[in-house]
Amino acid sequence: MKDTISEKIKNIKGLNDNEVILSREKNGSNELSKKKKETIILKILGIFKEPMFLLLIIAASVYFIVGEYGDGIIMLVFVLAVCFIEFIQESKTDKALEELNKLSALNVRVLRNDKEKIISSDEVVVGDIVFLKEGDKVPADGKVLYAQSLGVNESSLTGESEIVYKNTKKDENNHFKLNMCYSGTDITNGMGIIRITAVGNNTELGLIGKSLNAIKHDKTLLEKQINKLVFVCTIFSSIIFVLTLIITYINHPQLVFSKRIVESILAGITIAMATIPEEIPVVLTVFLAMGAWELTKEKTLTRNMKTVETLGAINVLCTDKTGTLTENKMEVQDVYEYTETFLETLYYACPVVAFDPMEIAIKKYCEEKGKKEEFNVTKEYAFTSETKMMGQIYNNKILCVKGAYESVLPLCNLDEKNYENILKIINEYANNGYRVLAVARNNNLKEIPKNLLDSKLTFEGLIALYDPPRKGVKSSLEKCYSSGVRVIMITGDNGETAKGIAKKINLENYDEVITGKELEKMSDDELFEKVKTVNIFARVYPSHKMRIVNALQKNNNIVAMTGDGVNDAPALKKANVGIAMGQRGTNVAKESADLILLDDNFNTIIKAIEKGRNIYNNIKKAISYIIAIHIPIALLSLIVPLFKLPTLLFPIHVMLLELLIDPTSSIVFQRIKPSKNLMQEKPRKINEPLLNLKNIVKSIAQGLLIFIVIFITYIYLINNNADTNLAITIAYSSLVISIMLVSYQLKNNKLTLVNFLYSFKDRISCIINIGIFLGLLLYIYLPFFNKVANTSPLKIKWWFCIIILTFIAVLPFDIYKIFKNNKIKSMKQ
Repeated sequence: MKDTISEKIKNIKGLNDNEVILSREKNGSNELSKKKKETIILKILGIFKEPMFLLLIIAASVYFIVGEYGDGIIMLVFVLAVCFIEFIQESKTDKALEELNKLSALNVRVLRNDKEKIISSDEVVVGDIVFLKEGDKVPADGKVLYAQSLGVNESSLTGESEIVYKNTKKDENNHFKLNMCYSGTDITNGMGIIRITAVGNNTELGLIGKSLNAIKHDKTLLEKQINKLVFVCTIFSSIIFVLTLIITYINHPQLVFSKRIVESILAGITIAMATIPEEIPVVLTVFLAMGAWELTKEKTLTRNMKTVETLGAINVLCTDKTGTLTENKMEVQDVYEYTETFLETLYYACPVVAFDPMEIAIKKYCEEKGKKEEFNVTKEYAFTSETKMMGQIYNNKILCVKGAYESVLPLCNLDEKNYENILKIINEYANNGYRVLAVARNNNLKEIPKNLLDSKLTFEGLIALYDPPRKGVKSSLEKCYSSGVRVIMITGDNGETAKGIAKKINLENYDEVITGKELEKMSDDELFEKVKTVNIFARVYPSHKMRIVNALQKNNNIVAMTGDGVNDAPALKKANVGIAMGQRGTNVAKESADLILLDDNFNTIIKAIEKGRNIYNNIKKAISYIIAIHIPIALLSLIVPLFKLPTLLFPIHVMLLELLIDPTSSIVFQRIKPSKNLMQEKPRKINEPLLNLKNIVKSIAQGLLIFIVIFITYIYLINNNADTNLAITIAYSSLVISIMLVSYQLKNNKLTLVNFLYSFKDRISCIINIGIFLGLLLYIYLPFFNKVANTSPLKIKWWFCIIILTFIAVLPFDIYKIFKNNKIKSMKQ
C-alpha cells in the first residue's frame, strides 16, 4: 500500500454528531477563559452611573423633598425612558460586536461523519480529527497521526523561534513533545493530521493562563480627541453649574431660604444637564460598532473596531496581485517541452493532494494528457517564499522540481545559447501576463540533498499559466486615483508578468519595476526615495514587505497592506490597516490583520475605504450637531436668570431635549449614506483634528443663532405682558423644532427642508420625527404636562409664529449652502 494522504484519511475515523455532543459535555468547549458577559442588571446599573442620570435622580429627589410629587414622578419616568434608549443602543452595539467576534473565529478543517467539514475553531472537541496545512493556527492540543514536512512555530509557548518538525514517533523526553501539536502555535510549512486530546483551558496554552482579554490596546487619536473634548466640556459644565447656583440664589431674594436653595439647585442641575455632552462617547461607540457590522455586508470583516476610523485616512494601498487583482483561477495557457519526460516531471513535481489553484490547474492539465498514476514519495521539499520552488523525490532516486525560473534555471546544466533562448520564451509569456514556471529533474540521485539549492538538475521545460484580472478592477483603480489613494502591486511573480497584468488594469506607472533582489541591494534611504514613484514590486519576499511599508510610512503615508501567508503577518501588523484574505489567507495572517476580505476581492477594499470615510464623516456631523444644539440650551439656562426673567428651562424640559438628541445623534446620523463625490475627495490626514476651526465656528454660530432667535422671542413676549406659560411654550417649541431641523441641515449640501421631507422615506427617521412631534404635542396639550412643565395649549396663529421663528434660526445657513454650491459649480465649469 503506497503511503499517500488519501490512504491515511481512509484509515482514520472521525467523530459523528452524537460523539461530538458527548465529548463537549465531558471535556468542555474549546474556549479560553474570558470575561463574563455582563448581566442586564449590571448594564442598567452602569447606565445609572453616568453623570446625566445622577443629575436626573438628584432633580427628582429635590422635587419629592419639596412636595412636588408630580414633577418628581415625571422626572423618574423620563429617567426610565432615557435609560431604555441607552440600553437599546448599548444592546444593539454589543450584539453587533458579538456577531463580529463569531465571524472572526478561525476556521478549522475536520473529519466528521466520515466527511471533511469546515467548522469554527471554538467548535472543536476532544477526539476530533483536524487537518493542518501551512499557515494554519493549531486550534487545540492534538496528537500527530500523519506528518508531511510538518513544521511548527511554537514560540508562543516556548519563546523559541526555531521551527519544530513534528512526527508520529513516541516522545518521552520533551515537555513539548514532537508527536504533539499545541493550541495557539502556527504551522509554517508542510501538512499533517492530528487527533485532538485537549481543548480550551485544558490545553498547554490554557494552563499557562494566556487570554486575549488581558491584551490592552492604546487609545486611538479619535478616542483621545473625544475624551479631551468631553473633559473640557465637563470642566466648563462644572464652572457654569456653580455660577448658576450663585446667580439664581442672588436673583430670588423675595423667596424664603429653603425655596431659594431649591430653585438654585434645580437651575444648576438644568445647566449641568444642558452642557454635559454625554452623547459624544455614545456616538463614537455606536458609529464604530455599527459601522464595523455594516462592513460585513460589504464582505469585509473588521477584527479591530477602531480600524473603521483609519480606513478614511488611507492614501496608499499595497495589494497582492494573485487572487486580489486577479481571479485566482489559474489555467494552463501553454507549455514549452524541452524533453520527452517533461509531462512526467511536471506531474511528479506537484504535491499528492493539491489545494493551491495553480497546483490544481497543473495536475488537471497533466491528467488530461494522460498522467494519473500514483507514486511513492520518499521526500518532499515544500515550497517556501525564499526558494520559490518545490520538489519531490520518488522511488528514492528521482527528484522532480518546479518553481520560479530565476530559482530553477541556475541549478540546471544549460549552456549560454540555450539559456538565452529559454529567457526569450519566458519574456514572451510574461509580456502576456502569464505566470511562468520552470520544470527540472535529476534522474539518478547519488545522495539526497538537504535542500533544493544543493541539487544538480536537468532542464525539462516551461509551463505558462494565466490568471485573468478581476471584473471591476479597472473601475476600482480609477476610483482610487480620483480619491487620492495610490495603489502599489506587490507580487511574488516576475516583473514582466506583473507589468503585463498592470498594463491590462491601467495601474499607474507600470513600466517601473523593482525586484526583490534589487530591493535587497538598496539602503533604507534609497528605498525611501524609490517608493515615492514605483508602483510595482516583483519577486519580493514577505520580509521585503516590511521594508516597503516602513519606507512608505516614513514618507508620511497611511498604508493599507494585503497579505495571505504566514510570513505576511509582520507586514500586516506594521501597516496602518492590515488586510488578510478570507478565502485563501492563512489563519496566522487573519489573526494579524485588522480587516479580512471575505471574497479576496480588490473591489471590496475600495468599498471598505468608502464606507470608512462615510462613517468618519458621519461622526463629525453628529458631534457638530451635539455641540451646536447644546449651545442654545446652555445659554438659555444661564442668560435667562441673569436678566431676571422667569425660568425658561427646567430639568423636565431638558429631559425632552435629551430624548430628542440621543436618538438623533446616534441613529439618524449613523444612517446617512455617502455623498456622490465622497470618493473624489482626498484622504484626510491621520493627525487631522476631529473638528477643525471652521467646523467649530460653524457649530457655535448655528447654536448662537438659535439662542438669539429664541431669547429675543422670549424677552419680547415677557416684556409685552404675555402669559409666562405661553411664552415658555412658544420659546420651547421653537427650540425643539430648531434643534430637529439642525440635524437635517448638517446631513449634506441639500437644503434643510428638502432633507426633512426626504427623511419620511426612511422608516427609522420617520419614526423619530413622529416621536418628537408627538412628545412636543403632549407637552403642549396634555393638562398634566401643562402643570409640571409650565406649558399651555397653543392656538394655530402661534404655530405659524413658531414655524417662522425656526426658519429664521436655520435659514441663514441654507443661504450659505446655496452660495457654496453655486461657487463649486462655477469652479467646475
